[in-house]
Amino acid sequence: MLSQVNHWMEFVGSAIDLILLLRVLSLRLYRTYLFITLSCLIAVFFDGVQVWLGESPEGVRLFFCSRFLFAFLFPLAAWEVFEEIKTPIANLRRLAITRTVTSLLTITILGLIFAGFAENGDDSTGLAFVSTLGMFVWTGSAAGSLAFLWVMRTGMKRQAVQPPHNTFVWLVYFGLSLLGEVLYAFIILVEQALPPLWRDVLYFVLALYGCVVTAWCVLKLRALPSDVSSAPVSESS
Repeated sequence: MLSQVNHWMEFVGSAIDLILLLRVLSLRLYRTYLFITLSCLIAVFFDGVQVWLGESPEGVRLFFCSRFLFAFLFPLAAWEVFEEIKTPIANLRRLAITRTVTSLLTITILGLIFAGFAENGDDSTGLAFVSTLGMFVWTGSAAGSLAFLWVMRTGMKRQAVQPPHNTFVWLVYFGLSLLGEVLYAFIILVEQALPPLWRDVLYFVLALYGCVVTAWCVLKLRALPSDVSSAPVSESS
């Protein structure tokens, strides 16, 4: 029963992702947030294809292959979160992203090593190599991008830099979304050791979490005024 609910939650999540993309396009935020818009577009595309393929072998392969693309987009989207205030925090942002990229390169090398061991097994399809490497770079990119956002948020507080409204919204949205990606990867790693009911419950909670976070972002985003980048976020936001 719960597995069927999770199946329908995939449709709900895809619909909310589509609404977010339409919201970004209707507010013309793509003029400032190009990679964030691309991230929303790619998410909608893979949502639709994944729902269509389901849990078939093709769907599983597509899932792990798509993780490479998301691993590439996460740091770019996280970098672009602060595009409206790039001048006051230029040095902080440059230093933080340098550390993030260095960490991602290290994780990718480790992933290649572990994936090479996985390929040596009895795996004629090559899925073990793709899935192992995909999990490494996907999880590492999500965790590294989340750390980048945390460092930026801490640095902005230290410098008393007040984020514009949309910067605050994107910061919260991507912070919570990337945390969800890390939790999703963890569930995939341990799901074989979990009872089916617990596995379905965890996937349901994670899907609901993602829907709530995305819906909040849709409601909070605002158009950018023509004369200023964005209004500062208020204390009540």
